[in-house]
Amino acid sequence: MNWRDLYPEGSTVFIGREGYVVSHNEHALGLDLFDKDDQLVMTIAPEFVPKIVDGIRYPEVTE
Repeated sequence: MNWRDLYPEGSTVFIGREGYVVSHNEHALGLDLFDKDDQLVMTIAPEFVPKIVDGIRYPEVTE
């Protein structure tokens, strides 16, 4: 299992009280985090995500 499996596209990660939507960076640099207005806020390298992110809400799975 790699970081892309742990933080799938469309997840919401929480840093403090703020939530950000996860997108995988197209250059494989890590996670791009977008705010509620779809503005890129930051890109986090995979090795720093567990140190920065306080929680995660996974997208709903429909089958």
